[in-house]
Amino acid sequence: MPDQNSEIVPEIEELFPFEMGYLPEEFQEKAIVQLNETARNKEQSLREMKDMIELDKTLLGVEIDDDLIVQFLRSEKYDVQEAFTRLKNLINFKRDNMEMFTGQRYETISKSIIDNITTYLPFRCRDGCAIIHVNVDNWIPDEFPVLEVKRMAPILLLQALREPMTQVNGFKAIINAKSNPLRHLRYCSFQNLYLMYYGSQFCLPGKFHSYHVVNMSFTGRFCLQLMRTILPEELKKKIHIHATPEQLLDHFPAEIIPEIYGGQLGRYDLTGWLKKVMEPEELEKLGGKFLS
Repeated sequence: MPDQNSEIVPEIEELFPFEMGYLPEEFQEKAIVQLNETARNKEQSLREMKDMIELDKTLLGVEIDDDLIVQFLRSEKYDVQEAFTRLKNLINFKRDNMEMFTGQRYETISKSIIDNITTYLPFRCRDGCAIIHVNVDNWIPDEFPVLEVKRMAPILLLQALREPMTQVNGFKAIINAKSNPLRHLRYCSFQNLYLMYYGSQFCLPGKFHSYHVVNMSFTGRFCLQLMRTILPEELKKKIHIHATPEQLLDHFPAEIIPEIYGGQLGRYDLTGWLKKVMEPEELEKLGGKFLS
């Protein structure tokens, strides 16, 4: 199945950084064509969503800012009912897993970036996607416990979606699945994997267009087999298992791929971005601000 994200607008020659804060003109056009985003539609849909939020008793005591609402509208191509359903999924997910949204400390979460466990690459694909990069073997649970991984995930995903470019273009993932099974297998429970699956597929106001797996391991195969029965066919088609890391260069520009995979990208550091998005006023509105 062709990736719709790259069908709508031709790839742009310029490589945009992960951190931008604005939507270039060519991607504004993409939002119109692909997401049905016009000034009138945006204003009307935003008003409808606010009315629905105000009338829903389960959302009493939750402050939801306009930017978060727009994220959901864009993720569902301005289908207001679908956007509202996904928004409620996120609020309920946060309510049921509050430990993931509280107690976050920069000094702890930054280990994910510093140790290159889960981070973003500093440049986007030419189609505008943000690229999340996971190195399973860099994760040492005794040093970065599972609870901190669960706290890290919504910060990295939801705060990346504060970027208009990520809202419109979504994500791609590169997963280096090399793993020590003795270290990791005990944490690959169905409960943990399903939490990750449900949160990213039913609650996140953003789309993953593809998952590129390199250095497939016993741990990776075990996780895929465990989840195979519940993964929809559409999602399975997005998973690309590469025989060699260098095959990533068939899907991504060499300039944005780390040298360890045969690309040209040297050292990079996104701790500055993480520190900004982990300011207290940013964290309190993560996934909606609970007032009580």
